[in-house]
Amino acid sequence: MLITPPLEPAGPWQRFFSNGFRPLFLVCALQALSIMLIWLLYLGGSVSLSAPTGWGAVAWHGHEMLFGFVGAAVGGFLLAAVAKWTGRRPVHGAPLVLLTALWIAGRLVTWSGVDSLVPLVLANTGYWILLSVLIGREILISGNRRNLVVVLALGIMSLFSLMFQLGWVDRIHLLESMVLLIALMISLIGGRITPAFTRNWLIRRQTSPEQMPAPFGWVDKLAIGSSILATLAWVSQLSSVVSGVLLLLAGCAQILRLLRWRGLASLAEPLLFALHLGYLWVGIGFLLLGLSQFTAIPVTAGIHALGVGAMAGMILAVASRAALGHTNRELRAGTLVSLAFLAIHLAALVRVLAALLPQLSLMLMMLAGTIWLLAFGLFAVRYVPILIGPEESLSEALRRARG
Repeated sequence: MLITPPLEPAGPWQRFFSNGFRPLFLVCALQALSIMLIWLLYLGGSVSLSAPTGWGAVAWHGHEMLFGFVGAAVGGFLLAAVAKWTGRRPVHGAPLVLLTALWIAGRLVTWSGVDSLVPLVLANTGYWILLSVLIGREILISGNRRNLVVVLALGIMSLFSLMFQLGWVDRIHLLESMVLLIALMISLIGGRITPAFTRNWLIRRQTSPEQMPAPFGWVDKLAIGSSILATLAWVSQLSSVVSGVLLLLAGCAQILRLLRWRGLASLAEPLLFALHLGYLWVGIGFLLLGLSQFTAIPVTAGIHALGVGAMAGMILAVASRAALGHTNRELRAGTLVSLAFLAIHLAALVRVLAALLPQLSLMLMMLAGTIWLLAFGLFAVRYVPILIGPEESLSEALRRARG
């Protein structure tokens, strides 16, 4: 039977809103650059922040990083992935336009220092609720109940956003809890795609079966289970001993899990190796948070290991790969993106050191932020044309594969 490929959308706007990764990865990159530039200028004393009343500068920064930057990345990835999971056409058109508009409105009301709760909740929490509905609808219609856990996670993030806007709980603790929740999502989804992509790449290189990533087993269950328990302990503010032990167990289990995926074998392909590096920071972050419960290591060391290393590292790796794959391009990082991967992990290391070396904290934070700007600047130069441009034709993709 002849299968007719889907037609390219008629115009540039239809194409841009044909799949969630296009607008949301674009605003994610722009947010990464703008929010960090503003933060560095604030740290240097050059600008003041117009945060809503009661937030404070740190809460504003954390909100825009997690609910803004990471939120756009989560939406872009899940909207592209759910079409693969369900075999349905990607969410497109008016629903995607509305979702993107809500995200942008969230930035406008947050950056302008609006004190009215109505626009803050409608824009910021509205984005998460609509994203949850769109993803949930696709999963339920297709009967793909395996991924309902994603809808649950999005529902919790929606609740976190609402609680943050309304000030129902300590905002800093809520941001820390959000970091752990996103790290848990990386454990669930990144723990699925990283060994799978590695296995497929090794198969194409005719690697022997004994050198393949280990199949899902008890180590994976231990890593996921202990991470869930550690996250619940942190969110519910159990004793530091209980939280610390669970976090240390989760960190060790996550690193052991990663070691079974043959990551070093993928050194020759930065687009793949970057997934392993990003996942490594999940284990490191849990370990640092666990140690912070028993030693003088500050909590911010673990939070930024997860926030910069795991989250930003995985966002760059996943967004780079997804944008290429969904536009029929070759899965190859290239020089610019390889340098971006290197820069973001260097930024993570420097930011952790800033937490561990308080006497050098400001200088190292400024350096880490500058390297972050370099990483996402390189990503933007390479990927903005891809995100707003047409897909490669199937004939070109076939020609490239043969040649």
